[in-house]
Amino acid sequence: MNMMSEDAKAILLLCAHFGKDTSMVPLDLRDYNKVVRWLMSVNLRPADLLNPSRVHELAMETGLDEARLGALLKRGVKLGFAVEQWNQSGIWVVCRSDPDYPARYKNHLKDKAPPILFCVGEQRLLRGGGLAIVGSRNVDSEGESFALDVAGRCAREGMPVVSGGARGVDQIAMSGALDAGGVVLGVLADSLLRRSVARDARRALADGRLLLISPYHPKATFNVGNAMGRNKLIYALAEYGLVVSSDFKKGGTWEGATEELKRMPGRAVFVRTGPNVPKGNVELLKLGAKAFPAIAPTEYLRDRLRNEALKSPETPVKIEAPELPSLIWPPAPPAAKRALHEEHKGETIAVRETVEEPPTSPPAAPAQAHGTANGR
Repeated sequence: MNMMSEDAKAILLLCAHFGKDTSMVPLDLRDYNKVVRWLMSVNLRPADLLNPSRVHELAMETGLDEARLGALLKRGVKLGFAVEQWNQSGIWVVCRSDPDYPARYKNHLKDKAPPILFCVGEQRLLRGGGLAIVGSRNVDSEGESFALDVAGRCAREGMPVVSGGARGVDQIAMSGALDAGGVVLGVLADSLLRRSVARDARRALADGRLLLISPYHPKATFNVGNAMGRNKLIYALAEYGLVVSSDFKKGGTWEGATEELKRMPGRAVFVRTGPNVPKGNVELLKLGAKAFPAIAPTEYLRDRLRNEALKSPETPVKIEAPELPSLIWPPAPPAAKRALHEEHKGETIAVRETVEEPPTSPPAAPAQAHGTANGR
């Protein structure tokens, strides 16, 4: 507890579930943003709510139930036990007030950015970037080969793969990138704790090549609403999105892609094309998605995607927006140090800076490694 900032304590008390206790209903994102707006209007921070005298004023100004707010903020003992359990499992937490909170979420999602992220793995991977590879659970062999080829190309070029960990395309892309020695960011809708101890994840986590994050409790089970809400977090953490296989007007892949295409500005969304792709892929092209280009062995994938994105004036190429949204605080004063994971900071293995930048010369790769991407 003493390693966590006071801001983070307050946010967790307001927004997090602790163990099996269902007697208290934490604030959802909408209610939390009401709290944030009021705090910023009176030049306060979340930590100030740990002073009980502020709760009455907050309730009066926001319309939130004072008794509920007070009860949530009095869960300090339960928070202490929860933090201890998370630490023992290698789980660390970053809150929206923390300086390590992903800038891509702040800039891209603004007040839709989740208040809390539960994380396992290498902290510096929170910078994000790379290619989001997503698709439906039921993917044919052609789509599976395509996802593996692109994920392998990302790995060879030092370009992170971002995906959701769901059965089908997500798991294929993540496994393909890790098997090829690449870096993977998994944005999960459920079961963070269980997946973090799975055999296929342990080695990559120890090597500093895998980061698993979730805005939901580490023991949360599958929930359709959570799965849908997770989709925008996948796109927001990446530079570009790639839909390998999508149903038409149904499923999380379709909803996530269409939501991102409507976002202004949004990420460039690419789609696998070809004679045998699902109808959803074809329809996404009509809504503004781009055909995933054929990549020559001598080309950089990142450079080619950047050039393709430039062809659309609605699609931003520079990801790092200079301004943070209005509902994000600047870093807290030095006295309010953050981070559950500080005590584990020295235990992680450094990740090469090539996560952010491509190498200085094109990688040697056989032409057939990308042949399945041609014309699709």
